[in-house]
Amino acid sequence: MPELALLGGSPIRTTPFSPWPIFDDCERGKVRDVLESGKWGHLMSPADKVTELERVFAEYYGVKYAIAVSSGSVALEAALRTARVTEGDEVITTPTTWVAPALAAVMVGADPAFVDIRDDSYCIDPALIEAAITPRTKAIVPVHLGGYLCDMRAIVSIAKRHNLTVIEDCAQAHGSRYESSLAGTFGDFGCFSFEATKLMTSGEGGMVITNNDDFAEYLYCFTHAGVQYANRGSGYPKGRIAGWNMRITEFQAVLLMCQLSRLEEHRERRSENAVYLGQQLKEIPGIAPLPHCPGQNFYSYMFKFDSNLFSGAPVQAFRAALRAEGIPCYSSASHQFPVYRSHVFLSPRLDYSNTYCPVAERAFESEAVGLQATWTLLGSRHDMDDVVAAVKKIHSHSVELRQVSVASAGPGSRPADPGNRSALSR
Repeated sequence: MPELALLGGSPIRTTPFSPWPIFDDCERGKVRDVLESGKWGHLMSPADKVTELERVFAEYYGVKYAIAVSSGSVALEAALRTARVTEGDEVITTPTTWVAPALAAVMVGADPAFVDIRDDSYCIDPALIEAAITPRTKAIVPVHLGGYLCDMRAIVSIAKRHNLTVIEDCAQAHGSRYESSLAGTFGDFGCFSFEATKLMTSGEGGMVITNNDDFAEYLYCFTHAGVQYANRGSGYPKGRIAGWNMRITEFQAVLLMCQLSRLEEHRERRSENAVYLGQQLKEIPGIAPLPHCPGQNFYSYMFKFDSNLFSGAPVQAFRAALRAEGIPCYSSASHQFPVYRSHVFLSPRLDYSNTYCPVAERAFESEAVGLQATWTLLGSRHDMDDVVAAVKKIHSHSVELRQVSVASAGPGSRPADPGNRSALSR
């Protein structure tokens, strides 16, 4: 088999996967209509398209309310504030995600508390949540990482026993469902992102869904600079809530309505490709795709890598070799280390130097591989075969990969000792 691209050989793939974002005359026509209407935003009242988006999004999810906001991070912060999470409280979340859930807690004055993950989904482990609950705990923010679903029934059961609010981070799970229930509808809130790489996108943007009347009214006011939202009949008088302008534009709203109209079609195509990819990859020694449910959508397609069956080559070298072959990949769902290692947590109040989640650490340091799935899994069967061919090629050259990784590490280099907290670079 030809030499690895990482070592100077020809890559398996030189052409991009399916383009993203995908758009057609739906987006073109609706954006043109908004442009010519002269009503581009909320103050060009009424914000018809944003209101329509909120209605159709709520209908798709089968909930009473959907509130459009400016980003997924803002959605999380708004949900926490609406749940009255405040200074001195604690918010339980996962270390294997983008920093937004933890930072949203910090933004409202609360302290993130990190709970380790399950090794079959890389999502928060409900079996460990109860031990992390303290008198200061007010909310749980489970993250459906890469579209893989948390065990929401177990999490909601725990939350009810302890009177905690559940805020689902669905930034990577648009349209993912377990049986007949969609991610975002199990807890008190579901929060979504429409950032450029997400499964629905308007470049930026977010959404909060809920079935709670009081929560919805507070959200509408808080995200509209604290002003009563005239056509909502809010029970919160003007000026009572200190809020921000977290609105989206009419342009974003029409883009998202078009994106929503093809969400199911895209989910089904990704699911079909994920099933095929899993059948092929599991036959390669050292590769174990994570199990997924039939209704799942995929922001990331994740599998476990066993270094022992790749001649001892480390996962970091495998990821680099796969990228060199033209296959977009990273650790888990694009994140490079557990959130508690982030430099943002350096203040005396936010000291996580003694925090250690062994499953999360193992996933990042030696095991997890995530394929970018938003557009990769929208490709053809031939595209999936390229992914498989690249992994097989790397496996057949694993000895060389191991040798070059050892050489590049230099003499005396070794992985960080999991038992040594000082080895966790901050």
